[in-house]
Amino acid sequence: MTSTTNSTVSSGGGSESSNETTPLESSSSSTSSTASASVSNNIELEYNKISSDRNGWQRLYQEIREKCEREANEKHFCTSESEKSHNRCLNRYRDVNPYDHSRIILHRGSVDYINANLVKMGRAERKYILTQGPLVDTVGHFWLMVWEQKSRAILMLNKLMEKKQPKCHLYWPERKGPENAMKLNEVKLTVEFLHWTEYKNFCVRWFKLTDLQSNQSRNIIQFHYTTWPDFGVPSSPVAFLYFLKEVRASGALDPSEGPAVVHCSAGIGRSGTFCLVDCCLVLVDKEGVNNVSVQDILYELRRYRMGLIQTADQLYFSYQAIIEGIKLLKDPNFMNYNEVVYNSVEDHCQQGDEYNLDETPPPLPPRTHSLLPMAGSGADGSLRLNLAGNNSQSKPLPKIPASVSFNDELYVPDNDKTNKDALNNFINNERNTDVTNMTHRPLPPLPRENSLDRVHESDSDDNEYFEDDSDDENENENNVVPDAEVNDNDTATTHNHQHSKAMANEHLDPDSKKLNGIDSTDPVSPDNELRRRKRAERQANIEQKVNEIKRKQRENEENKQSAKKRRSLITYITAGVVVGVICVYVYSKWA
Repeated sequence: MTSTTNSTVSSGGGSESSNETTPLESSSSSTSSTASASVSNNIELEYNKISSDRNGWQRLYQEIREKCEREANEKHFCTSESEKSHNRCLNRYRDVNPYDHSRIILHRGSVDYINANLVKMGRAERKYILTQGPLVDTVGHFWLMVWEQKSRAILMLNKLMEKKQPKCHLYWPERKGPENAMKLNEVKLTVEFLHWTEYKNFCVRWFKLTDLQSNQSRNIIQFHYTTWPDFGVPSSPVAFLYFLKEVRASGALDPSEGPAVVHCSAGIGRSGTFCLVDCCLVLVDKEGVNNVSVQDILYELRRYRMGLIQTADQLYFSYQAIIEGIKLLKDPNFMNYNEVVYNSVEDHCQQGDEYNLDETPPPLPPRTHSLLPMAGSGADGSLRLNLAGNNSQSKPLPKIPASVSFNDELYVPDNDKTNKDALNNFINNERNTDVTNMTHRPLPPLPRENSLDRVHESDSDDNEYFEDDSDDENENENNVVPDAEVNDNDTATTHNHQHSKAMANEHLDPDSKKLNGIDSTDPVSPDNELRRRKRAERQANIEQKVNEIKRKQRENEENKQSAKKRRSLITYITAGVVVGVICVYVYSKWA
């Protein structure tokens, strides 16, 4: 269904006639991005006007959406086939459905439905089939559509995986050759991979599609744009225009060929952008730039498939690509430029990671001196320490923070101990010496019996070793209540008593001691046992007090809740009584 295109631009882009010059053109020519010698065209003037408004593109996109929705309701564009129960599972997205009046109908097999529309632009002599990315269960339907519609090319504008989400199922064989051909028994077709060529922003693949019923074959070419993000735009209009130039050069868009199959993930955003730019550039060549309205062409395309161009950014990019295409597609340097081939291989299986990864991982860093043998290493690669030091070759090793004796022995020149084993031996000997010294240290003084009476209730088991290591100052504070009454004689006696205990502990047999300095032959000290009991009683008292506080808090909360309920009940009763009294009074008055 082809409709007549209006000659005036819609309200979002300004109102200007296609056959006469408006004041907008003369006022905007001075601010145009083109050279002063060139005259800005209507599309570029419209682009500058929309860009001058901060929210111009978003407002224009919203106007186009609302107008298309109103037109679809007025003309009763329905999607009843896609909403049938047995066809819902064949749609990738619930809100992207094909119109019934332009949908593609399959004629072979048990299913005649596929989420695809035939989009026409009669003025530009263009026909496209816009469809979604195939699902696992619709790969056969996709290739059957290509065969029945006699399509020569497939334009794929998305990756298989984007943002860790599947956007399209792999619908072609990964390896070349007839033995690796994809067999679609449901629709009686086979797909054989022939070869491929990769460029910077896209790659081209060739397939052989064979009908098993008629034994006829066709060569299908696939143009896969690999750098177009979902809900986004290509890296630059120039890169997109070169992709369009290669598609046109293949003859896949010629009127004599079947409609090219264009798909992304949903078949409306990126696919709609491609069709809009291509149709506008064709009409510019045929009718002149001042006779083309981008918005009217978009309205025409949206009458065949809903939602073409999904974002304001895609609409903005479409204008940019059209403006650049008007200049570049007439430039012989651009038309004769051949992009460098990045990769062209015979075995496609080496590129298997391309189908599974969203982004290509960065290359490994080049090998540097970090992989070369280190200075001081032996022939077998083992590290050797130059303990003797050699100032002419390398700096001496820094001193290790340990005991003085260890450092003295480490830096003594010794030809027999210049390897790693020598260092390990020194370390082990030093550790053994430290352990021996710890075992021969004197026991710390124990607190007196009366000191247990003044243990603070906040002390816990974590402070047990801190209390044992306390000095005479702490012990004197526990023994005497007022600090001012401590005399010199008591202090001297305490020091002598503790010194005698320490000397006695030093003369004990080392075999009867453990590594922590506790005598293994003596039973548990009564002082220690009494101290542990006191601590246990103190903790029990604390827990009892905490439980008592919690119980009181719960009782207070319950009392508050019950009081609140009583107040509410009293309020309700009072209100009821008042209302009753009022009712009786009113009734008595009226009676």
